[in-house]
Amino acid sequence: MTTTIKNLFAFLVLPAMFFSCSDDDSSSPTENPADTSYVLSYQTTDFQPYIWQFESLDQLMNGTISMVGQGIEQPGGCIPVANTFFALTGDNEGSVGYYLNQSGLLSTTNHLFTGDTYAYGTTDDNKLVLINSPWDASSTQNELLIYDPATVTISNRKFDDFALPNGNFLWPTSVNVSGNRLFVSTFERDADWNLYQENAVVKVYEYPSLTYVKTITDTRTTAIGQYYTNTGMVQTESGDIYTFSSNSRTAGYTATASHSGILRINNGESEFDADYFFDIESSSLNGKVVSAYPVGGEKVLINYIPSAIDADQGNWSFLNYGTFKFKCAILDLSTKSITEVTGLPDHAGDNYFGFGSAYTENGKVYKSFVTNNEGRVYQIDIATGNAVAGAVISGGVDLPAITKLTKQ
Repeated sequence: MTTTIKNLFAFLVLPAMFFSCSDDDSSSPTENPADTSYVLSYQTTDFQPYIWQFESLDQLMNGTISMVGQGIEQPGGCIPVANTFFALTGDNEGSVGYYLNQSGLLSTTNHLFTGDTYAYGTTDDNKLVLINSPWDASSTQNELLIYDPATVTISNRKFDDFALPNGNFLWPTSVNVSGNRLFVSTFERDADWNLYQENAVVKVYEYPSLTYVKTITDTRTTAIGQYYTNTGMVQTESGDIYTFSSNSRTAGYTATASHSGILRINNGESEFDADYFFDIESSSLNGKVVSAYPVGGEKVLINYIPSAIDADQGNWSFLNYGTFKFKCAILDLSTKSITEVTGLPDHAGDNYFGFGSAYTENGKVYKSFVTNNEGRVYQIDIATGNAVAGAVISGGVDLPAITKLTKQ
C-alpha cells in the first residue's frame, strides 16, 4: 500500500462495533420521542463526511438521503459511545463528541487530540479504548488510550511494544473489553506491509490499568479481523467474546490451508474456548466471514464472500467498490444456526465502514450496502433474514455509522 492510500485510509477512520439497541422489557421506562433523536454519518462520493440528525427510522426507508442543504460537515469517522457520537480524527483540531442538548439539537464537546487511531472499541463501563499505531513502521510502540466521554478526557494511556522476535510486529484490527480484561486482535506485518496470518492472535491486557498480561494464539484458524474495520470481535449479551477470521484474499491476506471461522473467549476468561469453533467455510454458507455486527442476544449479522470465488477477487477488495459479490447471513453463535439474508443484492465490502454501521431496533437491522449501481439502506429482519430495500443514498454511497441519542 502506498503512502497516498495510507493517508486516505487515515482520513476515513472508521467506526468499533457498538449498538444502541431497544429494550423490549415492558417494565422499562417508555422513551418520550421528543427526548430522543437518531444520528448518522454520511460520506459523499468525494469523501466528504457529514453528520445528520433525523427523527424517524422511516426516513431511512423512503425516498433519498442527501446532505444537500442539511447535515454538518465533520471530518473523522463517527463512533456511537455512551450516548454520544464521537467524531474520531487524527487532524490537528482533534476529535470531538456530539450529543443531544436539552433543546433536542446536536451540540459538541471540546475537541481532544487523539492521534492516528487504527483500532478501537467501546467498553462495558461506557468508555472508548483507542490504539494508535505507527503506520510507517517507524516504531513498534503502540499507544493504548481510554477516552471517557463523560469528562471528555483521556483517563488512561500506556505504551506497549507490538514487536515480534522475528523482526516483524503485530498490527491491531479490533478491540473488545469484557469485565477486567481488554482484548486486541492482530495480524502480523513487516515494514513493507507484507501480511502474515497463520494463526489467530490476541493480546490481552488488564482493564482499566492497560497493563499487558499475555498473548494468546489459536491454530484452528487465521488472523482475526482485517485492516481498519474494527469488526473482527463481537461481545454478545452473555459477555462472551467471539472472533472472526476471514482467511480471505478480499480481506488483504494470502489464504492458508486453514478455514475461515469463529472462535470464542468465554465471559470471565482470557483463553480461547478449546471446545468451540464455528467453521464458516465448512458450513452451509461455504464462505469466508469478513465482518460481524451484534444484533441482540447471541446473534450477529455477518458479511461474507463465497469461498469458491475469493481467490479470483482483488487483494484488499473489501476496502473498495471493485468487488460486488459479498453476501450476508444471521448467525446464532451459541447454537451455530445460520439464517441466510434474502432480498439483499450481492454487494461490495464495507469500505472501512464497519464499526457502528448497523443499527438494531425492534428486531430489525438498518444498514447501508453498495451494489454495482447504487448505495442504499436495507432493513433486515433478524428472525427471518428477509431484507427490504430502503432509501437511496444520493450524492454518496455509505452511511458509516447510525445511532440513537437521548437528551443530556
